[in-house]
Amino acid sequence: MDGMTESEAGRGREADPKGSRPGETEGMVSFDSELHVGLVCGRAVALLGLSRTGRQAHGLIDLLEASPRLDRDAVAGLLSACLAATLPSGEEAVGLQWPGAPGLRFGIRRASAVSWVLSVFSDDRLANGMAGFDPLTGLADRAMFEARLAAVLDGPPRRRAGSAVLLCDIEGIRAVNQVLGHAIGEDLLRAAARRLQAAVRDADLVARMAGEEFAILQSEVEEPNQAAALGERLVALLGRPYLIAGEAIVVTPRIGIAIAPADGRSKGELVRRAAMALNETDAEGPGGFRRFSPEMDRRWQETRALEAALRQAVQEGTAFELHYQPQIALPHGRLTGFEALIRWRHPERGLVSPAEFLPVAERLGVMHQIGTWVLQEACRAAAAWPAPLTVAVNIAPAQLESGRLNEDVAEALHLSGLTAARLELEVTETVLLASADSALRQLVALRESGVRIAMDDFGTGHSSLTQLRVFAFDRLKIDRSFVQDLPAGEDSAAIVRAVAGLGHSLGIAVTAEGVETQEQLEQLCAEGCDAAQGFFFGRPVPLAKVREMIERFGQSARPPATAQALT
Repeated sequence: MDGMTESEAGRGREADPKGSRPGETEGMVSFDSELHVGLVCGRAVALLGLSRTGRQAHGLIDLLEASPRLDRDAVAGLLSACLAATLPSGEEAVGLQWPGAPGLRFGIRRASAVSWVLSVFSDDRLANGMAGFDPLTGLADRAMFEARLAAVLDGPPRRRAGSAVLLCDIEGIRAVNQVLGHAIGEDLLRAAARRLQAAVRDADLVARMAGEEFAILQSEVEEPNQAAALGERLVALLGRPYLIAGEAIVVTPRIGIAIAPADGRSKGELVRRAAMALNETDAEGPGGFRRFSPEMDRRWQETRALEAALRQAVQEGTAFELHYQPQIALPHGRLTGFEALIRWRHPERGLVSPAEFLPVAERLGVMHQIGTWVLQEACRAAAAWPAPLTVAVNIAPAQLESGRLNEDVAEALHLSGLTAARLELEVTETVLLASADSALRQLVALRESGVRIAMDDFGTGHSSLTQLRVFAFDRLKIDRSFVQDLPAGEDSAAIVRAVAGLGHSLGIAVTAEGVETQEQLEQLCAEGCDAAQGFFFGRPVPLAKVREMIERFGQSARPPATAQALT
């Protein structure tokens, strides 16, 4: 066809100054007065996201309707503009934009006496002027993604192929920011973005939604296994080690998938259901992907109901209660105190375990209120126990992140009359990483005030030994996962022995959690543990039964089973 050479069709060309930007490469589609398509350049194919079928269309209407990046209004508008250009009075058009063609800009010009060219340009702004790209990674942003998804869902009726939304969360980047610095974290995000972009087709869209979350809009999905295959490929690709600034870094990708129209017909429904699937990938183990299923919607509704009930419980402050589990000194079996463990008495479900509702509380941002209540209630209860019995309280990341932990502890001690030496705060490595230097400053001040600090779940994190170097803990609590394999598990026995030796070398007491059998207790004594707690000594009990448990142990006595094990 006159006016457009084969070489121009294959590569595109630098755009004319009129209606373009300096150095901008246009995609070109030539057509005649009957809207028959002549040549389609590769740049136009990429910008319009055309599949093999779409790029072979003979008519302009078929070609535009095959583009997953144009909704019905954009297709109709473009066709109308192209027809108008072919009229005797027709004029060139530049800078054409439609909300239903997000990220694209068009121009129309005469190429010869019998042919015209539809120019397609990439635009990093949406038709409403909003930015459409992420400045850190160069990918599309949330606004662009949602606009493109809306265009796909509102496509012409003849566009039969489905589309898939894949939400991808990359766990571990936050920890990289905290340990290695934000510059390394940003380089890691860029590297992940490059891997994602390289793994998809031109017709697909990769976007950074927020923080560590990316999204992929996969077009031309005719079978669900196409989306599953992409999800599997992305998990494997993103999970490979990254070498950044001399550091080998491994992250954990998780992907949730929703496919249109089977899993939803609106952009909000698809994104929400992909997020539901993403939230349930934990059941697959580290990393992995899942597609939405109707059961997830039911569980999502249950979670929303649980969140509403938890918000009400926090506001009213009467539905929580503390149960107390005894802590025993070894080898003599003396009762030294109790660990306070929160329970939620749900109006319909009864007692709800902390493993179920505390993650919800963290997500809702109410952990500081709950943690403050636990501190005050535990100190009030312990003040009535015979001295020197102590109470141990778990501290949540939100309490340290607030910067008010010292004031909250001081207030709880003041209101209860409990001495600082009878309060022990348990923190995990995750809690320390959450606020880094601020956390250490607060813990140092608390320890100087006489409050004891214990590291909980020791041995399960990535930098437990590093934490011992920067802070003088009073106690290490060996995680129950190492205790449950005793006495048969040789590896667990070696770990317990090593932690006990480390604690003694540093002058730190060592407590083993999750003791359930006499054999485990005997092994722990043999390995040199200073204290223990678990069902073997007693299950957590409500406050009303603590006095009975104290009397059963005796002020400095051992429970009968413990005495037999240790004599």
